[in-house]
Amino acid sequence: MQGANVDLELQLQNHKTIVSKIAIMLGGVQQASQHLNECLYYVNIGSNDYINNYFLPLFYYTNRTYNPNQYAQVLIDRLSRSIKNLHNAGARKMVLVGIGAIGCTPNAIATHGSCVEEKNAAALIFSSKLKCLVDRLNKKFTGSKFIFRNSTSDFYSSLNRFKVSNAACCRLIFNSMCAPNETPCENRDEYVFWDGFHPTSAANELMALRSYNSSNPQFIYPMNVQQLIQS
Repeated sequence: MQGANVDLELQLQNHKTIVSKIAIMLGGVQQASQHLNECLYYVNIGSNDYINNYFLPLFYYTNRTYNPNQYAQVLIDRLSRSIKNLHNAGARKMVLVGIGAIGCTPNAIATHGSCVEEKNAAALIFSSKLKCLVDRLNKKFTGSKFIFRNSTSDFYSSLNRFKVSNAACCRLIFNSMCAPNETPCENRDEYVFWDGFHPTSAANELMALRSYNSSNPQFIYPMNVQQLIQS
């Protein structure tokens, strides 16, 4: 619904091309593999599968084919295969990001008048399954580390840090993007959302700091990014 996109499978194909170039630069496949072993992989995917697919039943059949639990499992199964492909390519340190409160975006609130609990509940199912996947991957792949970032906890704990959490920093147009050639809010650091869906840089900074050094497993599990890098 938002135009062309580069899906995860195509991103992985592009990654293979990059790995081949790294091998040439470093002098061989083994050297490239050693380099990739130390890299941090940050996988943040899934929100659009709900916002721009599952919850648009007039355009896509998934809502009529799967209940929320089934749909989440389909996404997790596909993601699991992609993660294993990344591991086979040399990735050893991965952050897997859950889906946030997609029912509380400015778009959802503007459309329904308040947070849409059906959307939040579906996102929680996906995130719960993703956390379980992290546990399974950590058990299966010795020498590799996987961590789960809880975007839902991030969102709700951020509400008392910002003055505005239910509206966008800019004027929205039909697709909940910012109206072009207009000045956004001047106090953008007081907003959680930039447009109808995406967090502001201030909100992203807060979430990044929590991911990096928080000791609270409600935010980052089973370790934080700093510990992952040093492991």
